Amino acid sequence: MKGKFFIIGADVGTTSAKVIVFEEKGNPVAEGRASYPLLRPQTGWVEQKAEWWWQAFQTATKEALKQGKINKNKIVAIGITHQRITTVPVDETMEPVRNAILWNDMRCSRQNMWAREKIGVKRIYSRTGNFPSIWTVYKAMWLKKNEPETYRKTYKFLLVQDYIIYKLTGRLVTTSSSAIQTGCLDVTSPTKWAEDILDLFDIPASLWVDGILPGGELVGKITKRSSSLTGLPQGLPVVTTAGDQPCGTLGAGVNQQGMLAINGGTSCSLEVYVKELKLDPYLNYFIEISPTGDYLLEDSIWSGGSALMSWFKDNFAREEVKEAQREGEHLWDKLYNLATQAPPGNKGLMLIPYYSGASSPYRDLMARGVIFGFLLDHGKSHLVRAILEGLAFESRRKKEFMEKGSGVPITRVRMYGGSAKSPVWNQIFADVLGVKVCTLKTPETTALGAAICAAIGGKVYSSFQEAVKKMVHVDRTFLPDFGKREIYDNLYSQVYSKFYDRVQDLVHTASEIIEQHKKNLED
Repeated sequence: MKGKFFIIGADVGTTSAKVIVFEEKGNPVAEGRASYPLLRPQTGWVEQKAEWWWQAFQTATKEALKQGKINKNKIVAIGITHQRITTVPVDETMEPVRNAILWNDMRCSRQNMWAREKIGVKRIYSRTGNFPSIWTVYKAMWLKKNEPETYRKTYKFLLVQDYIIYKLTGRLVTTSSSAIQTGCLDVTSPTKWAEDILDLFDIPASLWVDGILPGGELVGKITKRSSSLTGLPQGLPVVTTAGDQPCGTLGAGVNQQGMLAINGGTSCSLEVYVKELKLDPYLNYFIEISPTGDYLLEDSIWSGGSALMSWFKDNFAREEVKEAQREGEHLWDKLYNLATQAPPGNKGLMLIPYYSGASSPYRDLMARGVIFGFLLDHGKSHLVRAILEGLAFESRRKKEFMEKGSGVPITRVRMYGGSAKSPVWNQIFADVLGVKVCTLKTPETTALGAAICAAIGGKVYSSFQEAVKKMVHVDRTFLPDFGKREIYDNLYSQVYSKFYDRVQDLVHTASEIIEQHKKNLED
C-alpha cells in the first residue's frame, strides 16, 4: 500500500468504549470515548445492558472520526476487542433477553463448587485450559437454575465482541481467543467447543456461537445501516481480534518466550507468551490464546491497580481530589506519588489484594482483601504504597507459578494499562520482580493490539511479527534497584507468600457469619 493510511482499534471495556485511530506505524492520531455504568443489583452481582455497549461504540466512533478529521477513504480496517467472559443471552432475533452478566460477577460460586466436586478440577482443566471460576459457562449454569424462563428464551450466549460484530456486519462469529474464557472451549483444538464438558454441565453446545475464528481474519464489512449509525464507511473490513488482555499483550509486543505482560487496569492480568500448549500440573494458571494463534499462560488479580486506587480515591482521598482540582494537577499522578513518601517495605504495612475474590493458588470467590501491620504513624502514603507493593508481591507469586509450570524463565516485563502511566508503579514492580520493566509509547495497548489484528486482516502487514515490529515501540525502561532486593525478598518469602494460608479459614467464617445474619434479617 502506498501513502498514509489508518487502522482502527476499538476496545469495548468494563466501563467505557474506546475507539482509537492509528496510522500505519502504530501511532494514535484520534480517539473517542463513551462511558456506561455498572449495575449492581445484589452484592457480588455486576450487570450491564448490551445496548449500552453499542450506543457507546457509536458515540466513540463518531467522536474519533470527527476529532481527527480522518479521511475515511484512507481507513483500511477495524478490529474490536472487549471485556472478556462477559455474556449477554439473546433470542433468535438477536435481541438481549436480560442484562449482560459481567466478567467480575461472582454469583456462580455454587456452580463452581458443584463442578469441582462432581466433575473434578483436573478433568475440566485438561479439556478447557480453565479450572472452575468466573468463566461464562458457569454464569450460564447459574442462569439455567435461577432464571429458567430467561434460559428457555436464550438462543445464543454472546460475548461482547460477538455482539458488536453482529451489529456492524450482520454476521455471527466469535474467536478462539475470546471463546477460551467461556470455560468450555476445547483447549487442544480451539476452533471447537468441548462438547464432553458441556454435556456434563448440561449446557448444549448449540447455545454457543458456531463459527470460531482465529484473530486477524476478515469477518465481514460495515453494512449501510451500521455506517449511518457509526460514521464508519460502508464496506469497511471488520477483522477478528481477541479479548482485551490478549490484545493488550500483543499491543505490548509480547510475542517471544521469556516475556511477561502485566496489565495495571481494573484487573491486574499477567500473560506469558509460549509457543506450545503448557498445561500446569499444579493448576496455578489458566490458558489463553493469542490473536496470533499461539498460547498464553495467564492469571489475574481481579482487583488490580485501577480498581484499588479508585477504592483509595473514593474513600480516603477527598482532600487530594480537591487539591488537584484547585491546583490543576493530574489527580492520578498525585495519588500514585504518595507512595514515594513511604519507604520500601512500608514499615511492615502489607496488603493482600483479594478485594474481588482470589484466583490461583486459592481459586476462591469467598476470598477477601487483607491489610495488616498497622502502626499509629501509618498514613495515606503508606496505604498507597501497600496497594502497589501488594499487587507487585502477588504478581511475583504468579510469575513464579508460570515459570515453574512452563519451564521458561521470565526475564522481561512489558507493562500496560492505566497504572503503567505511573513511574512509581513501574519502579516498584521492577524492584519486587527483580527484572527489567518496559512501558510503551502507546499506553492504550489493548486498542493497539486490536489495530494490529486489523492491519493483518486488512493486508497492511503480512505477519504478526512484522506488524508488531512496525507498530509497537518501547517508551521507558525501569531497572530493578538491587539495594532494595533484600527487604523485598524477605518480606515476600517469609511473610507475604505465607500469610493468606493462615487466615483463609477465618475470612471464610467471617463471610458466612455476615451472610447468615443477612438471611436472618430478610426472614
